[in-house]
Amino acid sequence: MFYDNKPAKICRFTKPHFFEGGEKAILLIHGYTGSPREMLWLGTQLHKAGYTVSIPRLPGHGTNKEDFIASSWKDWLRCVYDEYINLAEAYKTVFVGGLSMGGVLTALIAAKFQPEKIFLCAPAFMASDSRIKLTPYLRYFIQTLPSEGKPFYPEPEFYECVKDYCRYDYVGKAADLYTLQKMAIRQLPAIQSKTLTILSKADQSVPFKEKALIDRLLKAPNEYVILEKSSHIVTDDVERELVAQRIVEFLGCCL
Repeated sequence: MFYDNKPAKICRFTKPHFFEGGEKAILLIHGYTGSPREMLWLGTQLHKAGYTVSIPRLPGHGTNKEDFIASSWKDWLRCVYDEYINLAEAYKTVFVGGLSMGGVLTALIAAKFQPEKIFLCAPAFMASDSRIKLTPYLRYFIQTLPSEGKPFYPEPEFYECVKDYCRYDYVGKAADLYTLQKMAIRQLPAIQSKTLTILSKADQSVPFKEKALIDRLLKAPNEYVILEKSSHIVTDDVERELVAQRIVEFLGCCL
């Protein structure tokens, strides 16, 4: 894969994180156009609970526009497959959890490797913006559009790292996300892992009606946590303590 000459900026928030703990490990997967920052608070809570925690940075994410455009759904999926395999070689048990597209990737890992337990945080099997269905065609005409959005997190250091990356909506990359969505929906019935699904009624990125899709297709045992106030980044929003508590209880120990 070849990148532009613009150097990538990696700060303490966007770099991968690994917390050595007990013999049980957890793979945490961040979301589309996100970075490990989304999972860092949750990861520290799970580490305090005694787990080894790995938070990789998906290829192309969290640096700059050129890096992201050069990556694809194949890179993102290969990254988390490899990380799961490496953890499974080193640790007795590996649980997997993801936010948004990270939840989609978690479902694909589960269908392939069948870990004992997984947790899906605002999994993006569906998108509130239905125009995502047009992106496989639009990508041949439009790669990016200017975005007015800013990163969820206020730290100046974090914004300085990702400001180039966050100035755009990526039409071509949204098509990659849509590809993963369709793959994961097809694979939901194959999942045997015990599942915890966390959804928020206030999520503006993933529609709450997604619950009906999960109920219909996921055959594995599934528990829900339904939030009332959190935005899409449920792992680090106003109800993050509840999210962490329920995940730790689901995985089998207490904070």
